[in-house]
Amino acid sequence: MSSTEFWVGMLVPPFLKWANPYLKKFFKLTEFDSETKTRVFAKQYPAYFSFLYGLWILALLSTGFIVLLWFMISGPTIFPDKSYATPIFLGLINMIGVWFILGAILDFFFWQISPNNFRDYVILRQIKSGWGYDIKQQISTLVKIGIIYYIFALPIVLYLLLR
Repeated sequence: MSSTEFWVGMLVPPFLKWANPYLKKFFKLTEFDSETKTRVFAKQYPAYFSFLYGLWILALLSTGFIVLLWFMISGPTIFPDKSYATPIFLGLINMIGVWFILGAILDFFFWQISPNNFRDYVILRQIKSGWGYDIKQQISTLVKIGIIYYIFALPIVLYLLLR
């Protein structure tokens, strides 16, 4: 394990737990009601739901990595007069933005095609992870965070492109 993986693993989960109440308050997220919590905890789910949920998460994470790889591979041809660091940093910036925006779109798509029993399993996993908020609100919040992220990242992108 590299030191970067160690520090990301050590810092990101506590940061998310710290930010969770602030995000809830800022975006006015509503938690699942006690009836929904009781319903999803009382059910028995097939073992393959865990695998399908893992594929869901893998699909979300792969979107950002695909964008990063695209910038790493195509960057030198798109920006021939720039150093190789420019497409790398642009890829990293867009990787995070894609996780928010394209991730929200994929969440919406996966949520729509999922049967009710699997939706309950997703709700259960969300509650267990500490993000027990309405999925549709989570999706709209991810898009909002992505837009805010790109607004704040725009000066860095412009600097990288114009230097």
